[in-house]
Amino acid sequence: MASSSCRFSALLTVAWCVSVQAAGDGALALRLDTRLSESGAAQVEGRPVYGRADAMYGHPERDFTLEGDAELRRAGTVVRGNRITWYPQDEEVVAVGAVRVVRQGSVFVGPELRLKIDSSEGFFTSPSYELPLYNGRGSAERLDFLGPDRIGLRKATYTTCRPDDPDWFLSADSLTIDSADEEGKGRGASLHFKGREILHAPWFAFPLGDRRRSGLLTPGFAMTSRTGPEFVLPYYWNIAPNRDFTLYPRLMVRRGLQLGGHYRYLEPTSFGDLRFEYTPKDSITGTSRHLYSAQHTFTDFAGWGGMIDVRGVSDDNYFVDYSRSILSSSERVLPRDVLAMRQFGDWSVLARVTTYQNILDARLAPPYERAPQLNATWTRRDVAGFDVDAVFDATWFRRPLHGAPEGLRMVANPQVSYPIQRPGWFVIPKLGLHLSSYQLDTGVLPSQTSLQRSVPVFSLDSGLVFERPTRFMGREVTQTLEPRLFYARAPYRDQSAIPVFDTGVADFGFPQLFSENTFVGHDRIADVNQLTTAVVSRVIEPSSGAESLRLAFGQRLYFSDQRVSIPGVTGRTDKRSDLLLAASAQLGHGMSLDAGLQYGVRDGRIPRLNLLWRYLPGDGRILNAGVRHLRNELGQVDTSWRWPLAPQWTALGRLNYSWLKKRVDPMTGALIEAKPGIIEGVLGFEYTADCWTLRFVTQRFVTAASRSTTAFFVQLELAGLARLGSDPFDILRRNIPGYRLPDDRPQLPSRFFGYE
Repeated sequence: MASSSCRFSALLTVAWCVSVQAAGDGALALRLDTRLSESGAAQVEGRPVYGRADAMYGHPERDFTLEGDAELRRAGTVVRGNRITWYPQDEEVVAVGAVRVVRQGSVFVGPELRLKIDSSEGFFTSPSYELPLYNGRGSAERLDFLGPDRIGLRKATYTTCRPDDPDWFLSADSLTIDSADEEGKGRGASLHFKGREILHAPWFAFPLGDRRRSGLLTPGFAMTSRTGPEFVLPYYWNIAPNRDFTLYPRLMVRRGLQLGGHYRYLEPTSFGDLRFEYTPKDSITGTSRHLYSAQHTFTDFAGWGGMIDVRGVSDDNYFVDYSRSILSSSERVLPRDVLAMRQFGDWSVLARVTTYQNILDARLAPPYERAPQLNATWTRRDVAGFDVDAVFDATWFRRPLHGAPEGLRMVANPQVSYPIQRPGWFVIPKLGLHLSSYQLDTGVLPSQTSLQRSVPVFSLDSGLVFERPTRFMGREVTQTLEPRLFYARAPYRDQSAIPVFDTGVADFGFPQLFSENTFVGHDRIADVNQLTTAVVSRVIEPSSGAESLRLAFGQRLYFSDQRVSIPGVTGRTDKRSDLLLAASAQLGHGMSLDAGLQYGVRDGRIPRLNLLWRYLPGDGRILNAGVRHLRNELGQVDTSWRWPLAPQWTALGRLNYSWLKKRVDPMTGALIEAKPGIIEGVLGFEYTADCWTLRFVTQRFVTAASRSTTAFFVQLELAGLARLGSDPFDILRRNIPGYRLPDDRPQLPSRFFGYE
């Protein structure tokens, strides 16, 4: 023992002396590095091998053996065991007895190892292994090192659970783990959960990271009241880094087989997706049914930008029968829209064609189609202090409804303003002229009609801004007081003969208070003589500029009755508008409040109320509660939550209830009967264990008058492997504001990850 140690020490001494002599006759030159060198870590050739043990013997140029608490180390790989033999010429190490290998953060333990360190090739008998980067571990009858980034295992197991008693594990006849491709794949696999085999596959693959790859995705299971139990087996094709395609056959017990596909692409100057669904024969209707959707956005096609949006279905009840959400089931007007625009200096030009497929009740009152529309906008800023805007529009309107007037509308709307803005105040006078010309086919004799209209519009906007330091909820803050006056004047023009193509009454709210026209669209220009008074007060954090509190008040004063109106809507005769009140506040501890109120000064009623209270403390708990009311149109209580019930149980849900007994039909404007009830309800529970999560979600939503759909989702998520069952995340994210998807992506390691 002593002689061996002496020989080893002498060898090190000789090597050190040779290094000194090679440096020259002078002193040994040392260089101080202020940080670790990445170039040194990238070097492969000539890396030294370090060893330690209780005893060492052998021939350094042929073989060298370390015994008793032995360790052999080379950059990137550490081998420990009872006895280690090193063969320098072959760059090979043989270890026996409680062998432990650490390589790039992965740990392998077993009785015997043979490994070529330079090429990372060799084998391990009866090993157990751990992959900390992916939180994965398992065991095998044999492990083969297949290079720096790949290992192959025979009769292997894999899990992300704790090693003592895993709740689930994957067993396979063969398993290959490729760290470079971030993928595990193998043959003859069985998935065991809670002591039972729940799935078997002759071959399989699962991701170790978030890199996209082609292959079968996890099967999906769901059940709805209209389709019955469903089974989906999607296949994902990673065509290119910027293109992919998902094929999803869907077997519905009540309706048969459906084939769906979703193609996505992302180019330097365009992006979009294509989607289709096709049911050769619906078992209930006895017909073939389909859906198609094409959406394309381009940013530089010969200097033009724009979009294409084309959607359609085979029949009126497609969304009612096949939808899984209230959003898609409420579709009534499907667009076929093509738009292109381009900038020419101060000019912006737009060309557009818009048609629709109208289904269900939209057939009775379809919207007007634009076929085509040409629009040009000219904008100049600070021309001797003036701002100039001009809009020119020519649109041909048509409507698939017998007897509806159609024709060409041409509009010119130049405006000039002179903004005067100073610290603490502003005044902006503006003058505009609205010119319109109609060439109509009214459908009655004489069918051809020509109409013209010109309306001058004047407005004056002004405001003050006061600031003062104060205290709010124990903090030093800045409070503002911002009064504002807005006057608008437009004379009366008889417009009763002009059809209403795309115009409606503007929604009364704070943005509309400061608009010259009480209508949206060019078919009606309101005769106004009105003054808006408003005041806003804000509480601002000086360090960040964030608003802790905002209070707003506004009202209009009318100096004349409004005579211009839309058919079916009576003109305004009040001298004062309703009061508008708004408030938003960050209450601390994750709580916030947003409120809006419209108060009728004439009848004391509240035609509009919006109230939302939110609690998001940041620890995963979510509670939203709100009320929305719009007279004869909307009356709903809406609450949603994600709340822990027990250490491992979480409740998720939403309840959207309507109390209206009568409502306005949006198509006809008539008051019709409405049935109070649940518009949409979601209830789910989530059980989270060490390495798996189980989710139950049920949903019920209205699809049409007196019709609703109920859906049920079950999902088992095995951490780091797969999600089995139906995907409830889109439903939960849409119904529970603040809900976020679980983050199952592995975190990137530090530069020292896996170092021992």
